[in-house]
Amino acid sequence: MKAILTTLVLLAALLVPVGTAQAVTTGNGSLVYAPPAGSAFDAAGTTYAKIIALKNNGTHNGELLVTYDQLVYVSGHQVYPIYRSTDGGSTWSHVSDVVPSSTFPSLTLTSQPFLYELPQAVGGLAAGTVLLAGNLMPADRSSSRIVLYKSTDRGSTWTYLSTVDTGGPAVYDPSPTSTTTTVWEPSFNIDASGNLVCYFSDERQKASGVLQAVVYRKSTDGGLTWGPVVNVAAVGNKSDRPGMITVAKLPNGKYIATYEVVNRPSQTLNTAPVYYKLSDDGVTWPSGLGTQIKLADGRGIGSSPYVRWVPAGGPNGMIVVASKWGLDSSGNINGGQDFFVNYNLGLGNWERLPFAVTYDASDTQGGFFSGFAQGIDVSPDGTTLYQATNVENASTTYNDIRVGTIPLNADHYEAERATVNNVSTVTHADASNGAKIGNINYSTSYVQFDVKAPAAGTYTVNVRYDNGTGATSSHLVSVNGGTAFTLSYPPTYDWGRFRWAQFTTALNAGTNTIRFSYNGTYAELDFIDVHRPGVAVPGEFKIVNRNSGKYLEIASALTTDGAGAGQWGDTDHMTQIWKVSSAGTSGYYTFTNKNSGKLLEIPSGSTANGTQADQRSSNGATYQHWSLTPTDSGYYKVPNRNSGKLLEIYQNSTADGAIADQWGDTGCACQQWTLVKEGIQ
Repeated sequence: MKAILTTLVLLAALLVPVGTAQAVTTGNGSLVYAPPAGSAFDAAGTTYAKIIALKNNGTHNGELLVTYDQLVYVSGHQVYPIYRSTDGGSTWSHVSDVVPSSTFPSLTLTSQPFLYELPQAVGGLAAGTVLLAGNLMPADRSSSRIVLYKSTDRGSTWTYLSTVDTGGPAVYDPSPTSTTTTVWEPSFNIDASGNLVCYFSDERQKASGVLQAVVYRKSTDGGLTWGPVVNVAAVGNKSDRPGMITVAKLPNGKYIATYEVVNRPSQTLNTAPVYYKLSDDGVTWPSGLGTQIKLADGRGIGSSPYVRWVPAGGPNGMIVVASKWGLDSSGNINGGQDFFVNYNLGLGNWERLPFAVTYDASDTQGGFFSGFAQGIDVSPDGTTLYQATNVENASTTYNDIRVGTIPLNADHYEAERATVNNVSTVTHADASNGAKIGNINYSTSYVQFDVKAPAAGTYTVNVRYDNGTGATSSHLVSVNGGTAFTLSYPPTYDWGRFRWAQFTTALNAGTNTIRFSYNGTYAELDFIDVHRPGVAVPGEFKIVNRNSGKYLEIASALTTDGAGAGQWGDTDHMTQIWKVSSAGTSGYYTFTNKNSGKLLEIPSGSTANGTQADQRSSNGATYQHWSLTPTDSGYYKVPNRNSGKLLEIYQNSTADGAIADQWGDTGCACQQWTLVKEGIQ
């Protein structure tokens, strides 16, 4: 979907200076740019926020660059502004403008920018070169041109490199009778052969019944010249209209492409659900439309997706997809405050991870295309996810550009799974795990989290809340029964719009309590994340048996050496949560029970079929090591390193309490497992 195409009104305006930014987790992120009131020629003010965290620039690694579609004229033309942060996104400086009209004087309109840092040398371009692509148009939008610029000094100066492709008028018409021939929405990646690939949307195949395709052109000389157009997804039914493609490389060498499909689920209910495909090399893609990204309950996402793979979150890292809005199981717009994530290399179940920055996804509160075509990236150490997006500003009626962060090294605790008193569980589409705690309204009301800390020290606690009172609210917070302090919650737009509060506290090694109590005002709690900045932690998961659908656990929540492992339905207890960590040898992992702190093993190094798995303190033995061998649909076989036999549920049982043992490969579904994270305590 494209930005709103409005009548252009020439308004001279200058970039406003960047003020002091707010904290990047609280305050709905930090402010990068706010269009001055009365300055923009489009009701949105800004769209297409894009961000990269430098990872191939030596001592400058970790610096952040942001650009966006700035719907304001500078001296009679548009520019691509470049902002930089050297403090993790807390503050921003305007460092340069890319001015396409200096190369193409008649092309005064810019749109759809994309930033990309080369991870390796390509042609004559060195690793660390920053690329910017965008779509250029004349004032009457009578043509479209995808162009490429490069910077070798981290965005300070830019050089025109090449034109990737040209198309017809930039007119958005998704109807089956459309005759448009536009090229739109470029993005980049490096294919398996080391070539630079530009992916984009192409409306020039209508003679074949293709309303719009997502395609690519490949460059073997570092972006100077481009090969032929090749389809990634093109459907000849004059209706399905894939667009806004981005591509990420996965650690197994495969690639994932995500894109919206306009005119889905129907031409009358056009909410542009997000689809994906997997490729072995980034340029060879299966035929067809692809697979819609959905949760197990049928919820999806729609409009202007962006995909990244990040190394944190689990043994395979995770695929993170940002999109403008959420969809219910029927395809209707319904919320939109969560990334959709996959921990299994694009196979199997999708889950959610809350946004750092929220916005009015359905534009019902005065925003215009808020959250449209946002960008995400991860810090070089893999512990921080950055989100750049446009957010409605009630004062100017335009969208600001804001950047927020989410820690990827946090332990997660759901409010509805905590110990509660005199409160209510409230369902909400955008709440983590679909629920939050409300009605914390009485002197006896509280929500108490039992928090496991791996070591004594100072921890940061991020609190996802909503507060629709219109004024600042608060709770009293006490840690381990100590003196309570006041935690404030600035107002959110309503009782369905989430933001973040934050505090730091000392925690003891082992179990701690954090209690939130009524303090005379009103706010609701979704969950807390507890982490130590800069300290990586293993991913925490429930391990689900494919045959029974039940969770691997230590029976009766025992903490003793030798306690047996089995399966049980969901109990909300930490004995069903496992920390999946590298065993120090490539391809092998340890599974540490969160409740006991002990490792899953095959006792005494047995190699016999039917030996029950149990738990024991870490001893470095290979019988405490496991691997994850993919099967299909996101499931794994889990062989023990010592015996080579598979973790299973004995005799294919579906009963609560059935033991987990090892056995040679039988091909049975009871020997397959998947990793699930959302909603764990």
